[in-house]
Amino acid sequence: MLRQLTDVLQGRRTPRVVAIIPSYIASCQINVIKPLSALAGSGQITFKHQTEQSTTPSAIEWADLIVYCRNTEPGFRHLLNEALGRRKPIIYDIDDSFWDIPSATDPDLARYHRQPSRLKQLESYLQHASLVRVYSPLLKTKVARFNSNVRVYNSSFDFKQVPDVRTLHHNKAKIGIVYATSRTVDDQYKVFLPALSEFLNQHQDRAEMTVWGCRPPELLTLPGVTHRKLLPRYDQFLREFSRSGFNIGLAPLEDNEFNRSKNNTKFRDYGACGIAGIYSNVDAYSSSVVHERDGLLVENTKHDWLNALQRLAFDKDLQESIRHSAQEKVFENYRQELIERQWLEDIHSLLVETPSFWLANARASATISLNVIAESDYLCGVEFHKLRTRHSENREPLYLPDSDGTSALQNQLHLEIQSPSGQILRGIASSAMNFHDGVISFKFEAIRNSQDKPFKLQITGISGRQQANKFSCNGEQYSETLKGAAREGSQPLSVRLLYSR
Repeated sequence: MLRQLTDVLQGRRTPRVVAIIPSYIASCQINVIKPLSALAGSGQITFKHQTEQSTTPSAIEWADLIVYCRNTEPGFRHLLNEALGRRKPIIYDIDDSFWDIPSATDPDLARYHRQPSRLKQLESYLQHASLVRVYSPLLKTKVARFNSNVRVYNSSFDFKQVPDVRTLHHNKAKIGIVYATSRTVDDQYKVFLPALSEFLNQHQDRAEMTVWGCRPPELLTLPGVTHRKLLPRYDQFLREFSRSGFNIGLAPLEDNEFNRSKNNTKFRDYGACGIAGIYSNVDAYSSSVVHERDGLLVENTKHDWLNALQRLAFDKDLQESIRHSAQEKVFENYRQELIERQWLEDIHSLLVETPSFWLANARASATISLNVIAESDYLCGVEFHKLRTRHSENREPLYLPDSDGTSALQNQLHLEIQSPSGQILRGIASSAMNFHDGVISFKFEAIRNSQDKPFKLQITGISGRQQANKFSCNGEQYSETLKGAAREGSQPLSVRLLYSR
């Protein structure tokens, strides 16, 4: 598919993609902005990104494909409606189960995202998306209630932000422990607090702790604990974080429905930066971490957390083994170049079925127009039947006339249903490469009041190699519109209109 699209678009413009996001939070940067910006940097797409507040309908009109990420705000529903009205393919990216945010531990977040109007808008995005990207199997199950085309992906890690040689901890006499979070308010630290408190009180001369992001007083008053502020840009965070030389990273998660649907962000960050991690034994981490190989998985008890801290702090061989294995796993499975490739495949696969994009890049000469009159209301499809002759086979390829008197093999067909004045009423793409049993069929949303009304069927082909065959249409009302293509030796074709009632 990628080779086909590359051949078709050779010498023509690249796909235009716009990402419309609620804000530049880490999820939007990691999962959408960074990989798509990299594709734009290599010339494979043209890319813009902007917040909902700054987006106008002209941005959607400009784009061939629209990406939304975690959008739920009802006040911007017109941006979704604009994309739908223009028949633009939509990718929706989501990495949290907003339905399950626990009110007990995250009251502000739950109050915002679980507001009925926002959940309704979220579900509208999901229902209308051409593709939904998620990052855990459980979240896929939840989203599949609204959309059958939902896929699980890995988030990316940009190794260009990480130094080739890991910097040792700034105080070599002490073990560097870190807890990093992208949230300014985060209660997950309470999972390890009793164990960490005992560990630091016992070993304050041998270990120190950095809290990167939130500022919980219970942590900051422990011996040897310092704070580093949250950085707004993820790349800036990675550059500083990877050069800080931490030995051990803490990744606590309470075991609840919301957290089981989450991404494994800390495993990627800790592993890629050469930090041996201790992870709560919940789905978000147990699905990617192999215990004692690339991390330690622990139950959320004081005993397990304290035991893991002591093992990693004082067993240098285990610490080094985990550090190297985790870094290798993240590189093999999460490096950004792999995710860029997946994004490009998704973009191409959706645009293959998007008439507006293909028509903008097709050979205009490989086009014919047919004038028809509907015999009934609810016109909903068109079938092209190739007639059998002594010298033809049902599975021969389709050729459309080119302007120079030759004709071109058609790899893709695109049909527009137009009014006599040229207004586009429906647009449909077909990925059929050949006549299957002598028929190519297009189906579309029914045109309700179609009886006795004239329509123009405009067929555009995306062509391949040149051939000497010709294309013609069976029936007087069609043959006159084929631009002289009906000649001896051509492929005879009949047209049948389909109705839903």
